[in-house]
Amino acid sequence: MQKTRLIALTPLNGKIDKVNGLTIGLGFDSEHIIKEQNVKLHQKVNGLNIDVNALGFLLWMFYDPAKGENAEFVKINGLTISAAGYLRGVSHNGMSISLYNYGHTMNGISGTLFTTYIEKGNGIFVSSLGVYSKELNGMSLSVFNDAEMVRGIQIGGYNAGDDVKGLQIGLVNTSKKLKGLQIGLWNKNGKRSLPIINF
Repeated sequence: MQKTRLIALTPLNGKIDKVNGLTIGLGFDSEHIIKEQNVKLHQKVNGLNIDVNALGFLLWMFYDPAKGENAEFVKINGLTISAAGYLRGVSHNGMSISLYNYGHTMNGISGTLFTTYIEKGNGIFVSSLGVYSKELNGMSLSVFNDAEMVRGIQIGGYNAGDDVKGLQIGLVNTSKKLKGLQIGLWNKNGKRSLPIINF
């Protein structure tokens, strides 16, 4: 039987379906939730999530998000403040502040000290080192921005997108297909390469 809690420790165990209030702990990890293959357990947190994982920096250095399971198992609605960050499978609606974000789908505002590597982003994403998203709808602001599909704005030192509809502002901007504008020292798209402004 699934339970709803007001306060819970993370990682959540399989008996908790929903938390309406506060979660605090080490964060969310699918290894603690999904015990059998092909079993997708979807848990939800509505409220405040605080992660105090002291090993967050080590996880950032050694974790490869491309090898993580690409399935959503936890959805967070609200505010997350984390000394580490999300691993694969966590989706978020709201605001998150963390060292890194390797989540699934992010809707809202995300600020990370290091990197953001997500499947889909809708909103504003700010990161000191890099933002990567398969699909970006909104704005990414970082030294390195990379997205397969961009519908919005990329601002950074190096911006890359396969299919861009919007604006790229940076030192170097690249795209395979562009419907919009590139502003930077060097701009390259599927049709032409130009300094300063490209379209």
